[in-house]
Amino acid sequence: MQALKAVTPEAFAGKYWKHPGNYLYAAGLNLIPVVAAELSKAAAHMPLAFVEFGGRWQLMAVTSLIPNTNLLVGPQGQWLGQYIPASMRGYPFALARPQGTDTLVLSTTDEGDHIVGADEGMPFFDASGQPSPQTQRAMNFLVDFNTSRTQTWRAIDALVAAKLLVPWELTSTHNGQIQPVEGLYRLDDVRFAALSPKALATLHAEGAALVAYAQFFSREQLGRLQAAEREQARLRGVDAAPQA
Repeated sequence: MQALKAVTPEAFAGKYWKHPGNYLYAAGLNLIPVVAAELSKAAAHMPLAFVEFGGRWQLMAVTSLIPNTNLLVGPQGQWLGQYIPASMRGYPFALARPQGTDTLVLSTTDEGDHIVGADEGMPFFDASGQPSPQTQRAMNFLVDFNTSRTQTWRAIDALVAAKLLVPWELTSTHNGQIQPVEGLYRLDDVRFAALSPKALATLHAEGAALVAYAQFFSREQLGRLQAAEREQARLRGVDAAPQA
């Protein structure tokens, strides 16, 4: 995987970019981060789960119950779902901290399908060395995403503190073998329903109740993974075995 580079005039002046037009870069992502600002849309189209990475709990859209497989990316890189998570819409950019600093800066790789000629894409910088309007919009989008992500982390931390997350007991079928799915957590809706008004008010104040409701209602979208698997099989001309 290529290292990210800060988007500076020194590195990217005179260069042009565009979205590559496909989602092959996400073909191996069976878990995609979701933030509070997009919950109403994400929960209506994708199953959501809580996952812990390196001590940090996150809310993730589940695109497959099999690791390194994204059922919503078709053979040609087409997106097969009805909603594209915000974290993917920021591609090919990301906010990253250069080593030794605490400041987030707009970053990308300097090679790939997103680097194009002047007649195909948008300039990184204008003639005066300022970010082009398109680059500035991309940066603003990621700043808003990062703000919502921080809010989402705080909300999930409140759910964890209230002991409201439990393992989500799911199974998948891979190569004819039924296997338990590990690492996914769901809301303990029984415990959540039994919360006192004071405890529930505390969760509301942290934005945690909204996250809890979103995860609960998103479980109805698990069937979309089976539908996506059938669509994958149709596009490849093979028979599909149910994944979950």
